Amino acid sequence: MKELMKIQQKLVPEIVEKLYRRFSILSTIAKTQPVGRRSLSEHMDLTERVLRSETDVLKKQELIKVKPTGMEITHDGEVLLQQLNSYFNVFADNQHLAQLIKERYGIQDVFVIPGDSDAKKSVKIEIARQAGQLLENSLYENSVVSVTGGSTMAYVSESMGKQPYQVFFVPARGGLGENVVYQANTIAASMAQQTNGDYTTLYVPDNVSETTYHTLLNEPSVIHTLEKIKESNITVHGIGDALKMARRRQSPEETVAKLQHHNAVGEAFGYYFDAQGDVVHRVKTIGLQLEDLESKRFIYAVAGGKSKGEAIKAYLSIAPKNTVLITDEGAAQVIANHSNKK
Repeated sequence: MKELMKIQQKLVPEIVEKLYRRFSILSTIAKTQPVGRRSLSEHMDLTERVLRSETDVLKKQELIKVKPTGMEITHDGEVLLQQLNSYFNVFADNQHLAQLIKERYGIQDVFVIPGDSDAKKSVKIEIARQAGQLLENSLYENSVVSVTGGSTMAYVSESMGKQPYQVFFVPARGGLGENVVYQANTIAASMAQQTNGDYTTLYVPDNVSETTYHTLLNEPSVIHTLEKIKESNITVHGIGDALKMARRRQSPEETVAKLQHHNAVGEAFGYYFDAQGDVVHRVKTIGLQLEDLESKRFIYAVAGGKSKGEAIKAYLSIAPKNTVLITDEGAAQVIANHSNKK
């Protein structure tokens, strides 16, 4: 049943969500019958317009009947509920996790993909596909999108398709000196190619000295890219494990020792933070800064895997409220386990 759910979510995610909504309405009517539309609307936190549309379908299918006293479930409706109960146990668990995380950290939305991307590459690809779909839905004419690097971001770029809008992509950060496929420059270029958009590059090291930092800030090409980053209203980024990111940056041993001493667990945009979301170290970097996110209209944080659960949980403590998290069950179970909110 769980594998069937994964297949359906991959092929037709909107149908699974609509099916679950109707299942929830049917289930709530069964528990509260007879119930009026207004009472049901308030109980389920759905608008009366949406509820009317859904209950009209259920009535037409003879799954409910409408009486002067309110709506009641029919025999056929009861049979269908029994058949769907086991099917939706998995979906309901993920929905519950998503809602719990969303409410606990006060962010805009959370999407939980079945499985653990640490164990299966296909789960990471599905996280990326969901993120790509959300990103595409937020695009508009002449929109500017800033993106970070990483393997998950590379999969996001691969999931995107041609767009009716003219979109500009810009790398949010400099390079980490890692596999070029996973660098923000490459991902921005890939997204532009996939969507038939445009892009620019930021060919500077992610970690530079004070002198080099100020020198590069005067370079025309760097100035142009930084202006585009500032102009971007949509940001898609990953969340890293603190020590792994420090090693990818080839940080000196004293920096690694500092991170270990302060129990750093996560990293985003060159900021390293502990389990409570306190910044314990900051890398001098060129590109999008953590404080810049506050001005962005759409923010998609994309990361999964049980091993990244603590890092994601720590980041959510400081994440902007309009953040949308796309993750998997492996990470979500860790995030939901305990609250690090102050």
